[in-house]
Amino acid sequence: MEKSLPYIIPLFRSALFIIGGLFFAAITNQSLDESTKWWPVLCIVFNVITILVLVLVCKYEGSDYRDLIQYKKGQLNFKNLLIIIILMMSIGVGGMYVFGLAIYGHVLTILIQPIPIWIAIINIILLPVTIVFAELPLYYGYSFNKIEENTGNKFLAMSYIIFFYALQHSFIPLLFDWKYILFRFLSFLPLMIVLGIIYNKNRALTPLMIGHGFLDLATGIQILISSLFPAIFEIMQHSVST
Repeated sequence: MEKSLPYIIPLFRSALFIIGGLFFAAITNQSLDESTKWWPVLCIVFNVITILVLVLVCKYEGSDYRDLIQYKKGQLNFKNLLIIIILMMSIGVGGMYVFGLAIYGHVLTILIQPIPIWIAIINIILLPVTIVFAELPLYYGYSFNKIEENTGNKFLAMSYIIFFYALQHSFIPLLFDWKYILFRFLSFLPLMIVLGIIYNKNRALTPLMIGHGFLDLATGIQILISSLFPAIFEIMQHSVST
């Protein structure tokens, strides 16, 4: 069982967004399209579930969740950290723009829809914090290291993790449309490859977690702005539909 868990957990993460998204739409009596604006709330909930699962898995295997992060003194060199943040922001945002234009002919605004302001404010804090403690510890801290350890095949471990890390974004938010799924997958694939290369080189998860946090903080700020000024979002929607 222990040897199969590193392969199952990445699948679990994607399944969580699919099943959870369908369940949320059903209990709120919304279509998937109508429920997309609530993706930050669902993401926070699923992040917490993921963290709890990781804690239980570590306990089952006789280790500790903190071992996944493996923080060591000296990992947070300011210059290197700044480079990682800029690199992740550039590739993350760039991927959305490039593949949005390539597939749709315009940049999608689905991720920054207005939500109640008080939720948008809470989201700025909880989205980055929960994501950084759920995703990178899962994909790289746990699954990558375990698959590499069990198989001795670094390329297999990296390929598996990069694929499923990118794939999970295809279901955030959930829409069963092949163009959308392809867009989301391709948008995040370059960033996942870069994260894999960086982690494989220095095995330092904390700088990547901080970089990811800034990326999600930027998303949270955009959601808050669209929630405070819905007219801005409507203008953006109108510009991409004409």
